[in-house]
Amino acid sequence: MKPLPARFAAALAASLLLVGGVSGCASKDTRAAQAAAEAEAALQQGNFAVARRNIQTALGIRDDVSDYWLTSAHISLATKNFAGAFDAYENVYQLDRGNIEALRQLCQLGLNVRQPDKVDRYADQLLVINLNDPLPLTMKGGAALQRGDWKNALVFADRVLGANAADVGALILKGQALAYKGDNAAAAALIEESLKAPGDGTSRLVFLRDLYQKTSNADGYQKTLARLANANPSDTQMQLDYADWLYQTGRPDGAFDFVLPVLRKNPKDIALASKILEMWLDAGRDALSTQQILLGGQEDAVEIKATFAQFANEIGQPDLALRVLGDAVPTGEPDAGNSNAKAALAFSVGLKGRVQDALARVQDVLDVDPSQPRALLTRARLRAAMHDYEGALSDGRQLVTDDVTNITARLALTDILLVQNQPELAEANLREALRVAPASTRAAARLAKMLVARGRSDEASTVLRDMARSAQISPRAQAVLASFHLSSDPLQR
Repeated sequence: MKPLPARFAAALAASLLLVGGVSGCASKDTRAAQAAAEAEAALQQGNFAVARRNIQTALGIRDDVSDYWLTSAHISLATKNFAGAFDAYENVYQLDRGNIEALRQLCQLGLNVRQPDKVDRYADQLLVINLNDPLPLTMKGGAALQRGDWKNALVFADRVLGANAADVGALILKGQALAYKGDNAAAAALIEESLKAPGDGTSRLVFLRDLYQKTSNADGYQKTLARLANANPSDTQMQLDYADWLYQTGRPDGAFDFVLPVLRKNPKDIALASKILEMWLDAGRDALSTQQILLGGQEDAVEIKATFAQFANEIGQPDLALRVLGDAVPTGEPDAGNSNAKAALAFSVGLKGRVQDALARVQDVLDVDPSQPRALLTRARLRAAMHDYEGALSDGRQLVTDDVTNITARLALTDILLVQNQPELAEANLREALRVAPASTRAAARLAKMLVARGRSDEASTVLRDMARSAQISPRAQAVLASFHLSSDPLQR
């Protein structure tokens, strides 16, 4: 076979290189497209981690495809990563100037990420397309409000409402502007109007709740708490906020109907159980009836039983606590799932006079976890009962160091300090409690009683009124004020 002439050999080599290069590019494009398709499929299935990983793979290969950035934006929105969504939509718009979805989302997300100048710029581009489009006008009003210009925000809101008095975005904007101005009652009325529209109103209800609190509108506040709780059954904090209000307004049975389902849905959530216990202790010994405490003992979860038993202990009913615990407390090694139950059992035993037995039981827990809160609290109290004040103080101080907001621990430490005749340290401890939890009625009432006993009634009044101001419209705070024959009304001081 005759060799190819040089010019033909060169041409053939070039053509082979060209084919190989095209094949390589095609392979990259195919891999990017496949990763993007898998990201989209995972997004539709709600598998956001897989979706994010695949779209990052696609963008790592081709970051000049607007559709890939659009998928990335959708993933970020689904996971409430608003900063990531904003960046992704900016890339979409840079690559595809005709993408209206990107432009509209940039207007809205720009407020979430506090970029008012960019919001104005993107909104202006939308207004070029449609001068009367309500969304960019509302977003420009939001940008003005972020700069503190509530007057200009009102101008934009009124412009939109002039064309459509029921425009939800403009109603919210006007409400926000009026609230910024300080007219909270008028703002609340507008947010109520906006809630007549269908759709998820949770964020508006949260805003409305705060407005009613600022205007001391107890009826509106209560109704809004109820609406939030009923509309968000999986949100434990909203359930507990409403339950706490029911406790404060003398409806413990209604509150219990919200609390027990929360415990049942989260049977192993130790932090949540502790929060509920503190709420019961804030409400007082009548928060739970004997029947309700025993009902807690019928639950399968050990942590739920422990929470009810601990409340029974705290109100001085160790026999009731023992009935709740029954034989549910495991006899084996303490662990995170049973330590609260073991601590509650130890406390019950101690309250019945078997202090050494109780100390041995609680020590078993602390040998495994030296900072277990309820075990530490139990040992602090037992040590104080045995006049081991140095050990009791050590436990009490560790408790409030580990959790500065633990009011029950603060009160226990106060008891120990007072027994040791250290009233100044006891006062400092309670003032620190009120610094981190300024609305705590238990801490404020305890400190006020101490101050009154020491002839410092004016200081006690200041402590109580500061607490009531922090608690705002709390009926419990008002009840504490009334118990000291005080009023939160400045005209009655």
